[in-house]
Amino acid sequence: MSTHDHVETGTAGAVVVGVTGPGRETAALRLAAGVAHREGREVVLVHAFRTALPAPPQAALVSYAATADVAEWVVKEVEDELSGLAAGRVRFRSITVAGAPARVLADLSRDARVVVVQHRTDHGAGRLFTGSTVTGTATHAHCPVVSVPADWEPPASDAAGEVVVGVHEGGLPRPVLEAAFDWAESTGVPLRVLHAWRLDPAYDDIITARVADEWNHDKRVVLGTAVRALGNAHPGVTVDVEVRHQYPPEVLVDASRAASLVVIGRRGPHLWPGAHLGSLARTVLRAAHGPVMVVPVGRHDESPRDWDLLADEVSPQA
Repeated sequence: MSTHDHVETGTAGAVVVGVTGPGRETAALRLAAGVAHREGREVVLVHAFRTALPAPPQAALVSYAATADVAEWVVKEVEDELSGLAAGRVRFRSITVAGAPARVLADLSRDARVVVVQHRTDHGAGRLFTGSTVTGTATHAHCPVVSVPADWEPPASDAAGEVVVGVHEGGLPRPVLEAAFDWAESTGVPLRVLHAWRLDPAYDDIITARVADEWNHDKRVVLGTAVRALGNAHPGVTVDVEVRHQYPPEVLVDASRAASLVVIGRRGPHLWPGAHLGSLARTVLRAAHGPVMVVPVGRHDESPRDWDLLADEVSPQA
């Protein structure tokens, strides 16, 4: 299946994957197939193509029809790759859309279960679904976006790491915590709920030397109480609550080495052409060693007004 119009429907409940060609998003395909298999969902492969490509010297621009034909070839090849990876366990189809990749994926995310993209682990050229596409999709999507490193491979079931979720004090934003519980439950792994904090450098050493232990204890109690309610709804999930006096991006990137998934939030969806994702989310997406889920959340009214922060800040002090 392919379409060349503005796309808003056709992906209801699906696992949407951005692809550029065979062998280029293998890691993303593996993760998407795993989600679709666990949840009984369809995978929708999406290839965004430019309406005109430069041709050799003294020739006209490649026509829309020609680029559309190439796009159809691309998704057919990726379908063959996914078929081999999924071994008949999941349903899938493909869509080709003329437009900028990030905008196309964000558009398709309106009804999707999750959007899966792949981020590069090197500086090679020639990939469309890297860098700005990952950031743009994570910024503007209406559903969770999972970014997968190019060298990621699913671990054996007995070696799967825990899910790590970064939250504010009190376990906020709640949709982020809920998404982490759901993933941990569906994959059968433990959940680590992490709150990291650090004061401005001018005050941190002086103040925290006196009160850090007390603050950590108090924050852990509050966080534990907030997490307990969701834990009761997911009795099969083993939960560990941790409060760290450390810069949040450092904690989450380090945790990604052994985690099966790191979950963070961001305020959204943002309107185009804005592209603000927040420094923490950008850092984690760029530097993580494993998959990262970015969950869009609205303004969480249950938090104090003076904590009116972007949801991608794990701590008010970040």
